[in-house]
Amino acid sequence: MRPRHNIFCSKPFEWFEITQLNDRGGVYLCCPSWLDTCIGNIRHASVDEIWNGEKARNIRASILDGSFQYCDFKNCAFLQTRSGPVQNIKAVADPKLQDVIRKKLTRLPYGPEKIICTYDQSCNLSCPTCRNGIIVETGSRDEILAIEEKIRKQALGQAEMLYITGSGDPFGSPFFRKWLQSMGKQEMPNLKEICLHTNGMLWTPRLWDTIPEDIQSLVAAAEISIDAATKEVYAINRRGGDFNRLLDNLAFISSLRQNGPIKSVKISMVVQENNYRSMPDFVQMGRRFRFDHVYFGRLLNWGTFTEAEFKKRAVHMTGHPENKAFLAVLKADVFNDPIADLGNLTRFRNQATMGRVSNRFRNLLGSLLQ
Repeated sequence: MRPRHNIFCSKPFEWFEITQLNDRGGVYLCCPSWLDTCIGNIRHASVDEIWNGEKARNIRASILDGSFQYCDFKNCAFLQTRSGPVQNIKAVADPKLQDVIRKKLTRLPYGPEKIICTYDQSCNLSCPTCRNGIIVETGSRDEILAIEEKIRKQALGQAEMLYITGSGDPFGSPFFRKWLQSMGKQEMPNLKEICLHTNGMLWTPRLWDTIPEDIQSLVAAAEISIDAATKEVYAINRRGGDFNRLLDNLAFISSLRQNGPIKSVKISMVVQENNYRSMPDFVQMGRRFRFDHVYFGRLLNWGTFTEAEFKKRAVHMTGHPENKAFLAVLKADVFNDPIADLGNLTRFRNQATMGRVSNRFRNLLGSLLQ
C-alpha cells in the first residue's frame, strides 16, 4: 500500500477486541480479518500491558507514518470508502486524537475506549459462512468467565463503548446473556453505549424484559445479521432460523429504535451466489423497518468451506460464472440510498459504474463522430 499521509484511522487508538483466536483471548486493534496482528492475550497479560505493548505501538506508528502496513486494504471497508474511523487527518476533531497526531503518540496515556467481545462463539444458529454446526461453549465456561471478569475489572472502568458480539449471538450465548442480565452501571461509569450484534432470532420482548432497565438504556446500537431478503434463501444462509419469527422480532427492534433506547440499527448481508440478486430488496427491507443502515460485505472463508465451495459461492471474484451479473446488480440506483453501505464491496460498485460511464462516453463520442 502506498503511503497515505493525509488520512488517519482512529481504531488502533480506541479499539480493543478480545477474540476466540490465539488460545482464546487474543486481542486485536481492529477486526482481525482487516488487521490480523494479535497484540497479546488477555488471559496471559493485563489490559494495560497489552494496550501499550510493542505490537500495539508498532501498529499505531504505521497509521501515524501513513504506511498502514498492517492493514488489509482489500477487506477494510473503511479504507476503501474513507468512512467511519478513517478520515482526512485535517478533519480529526477529537482533542485526544489531535494530541495523538501532533505528538505522534504510540504509547497512549489512556486505556481502551471501545471493548469488543468476540471470544465466545456460542450461538443459536449454524450459519454456513461461520460454522458447520451449533456451537454452545459450555465446555469453555471457566475460560470465558475469566475473560469476562478481567474485562469488568481492568477495562470497563474507562470504556465508553461495549460491543457484544461478532463471534456468536449475545442472547444465544448463556454467558453473554447472563452478563447482560447482571450488569450494573456502577462498574462502568463512563460507558455511553452498548452495541449488540445478533441474528435477531432470540431478541423478543420477553427476553428484553430480563435485562435491567438501566442497562437497556445503554443499548444504543444494534446490528442484525440476516444474509437474505427471502424466506427460501434465509433457510439456507441462516440454518436453524425462522424467517417469519425474524420479521416479528425486527418489528419489535424497530419499535425500540423509534421509541428508544436504540439510536441506530443496522441489518447486514454477507453477499454470495445465492443472495446477490436480492441486494436491492434487502435495502428495501431496511426501509420497511425504518432502520438506519443496510450493510453488505464480502464473503470470507472462515474454514467452513472447501476451496471449491468457496469459489462457487464467492460471486465477487473475477472469473465466477455470475460475476458480470453481480456487477450489473451493483449498478442499481437503490445503492445511492443513504442507508445503503456497500462496505468492502464499494470498489466493485465503482468498477461497475465506471464501466457504465465509459459506455456512455463511447456512445456520446460515437454520436458526435457520425
